[in-house]
Amino acid sequence: MDKALRKEKIYNLIENYNLEDAMHEIDKILKQNSQDIDALCFKGKILTKQQQYGDALNVYKHVLTIDPDYDKAATSINMINNILKIRRTFYFENTYTDDELYS
Repeated sequence: MDKALRKEKIYNLIENYNLEDAMHEIDKILKQNSQDIDALCFKGKILTKQQQYGDALNVYKHVLTIDPDYDKAATSINMINNILKIRRTFYFENTYTDDELYS
């Protein structure tokens, strides 16, 4: 299958939340070329959608080792860091604790 068609297929699978099939297609590409930036970014996107932020960060950081100027990976890293920052802030600033709920 042509690379552009495969990329479009993966994009459509992700947009339709068929993440398992999309990841299967990505793994096929990465077996042929583990440095394929588009496939790695798709993988990072899926991991982010699955809230596997640590794994997604690792994928995007790997992309930056391949191409340090790849803005899409840097932007995704910043987005994930912001998500994690918001989650930590919400958790630690939440005035309701488990103890108060059950007393």
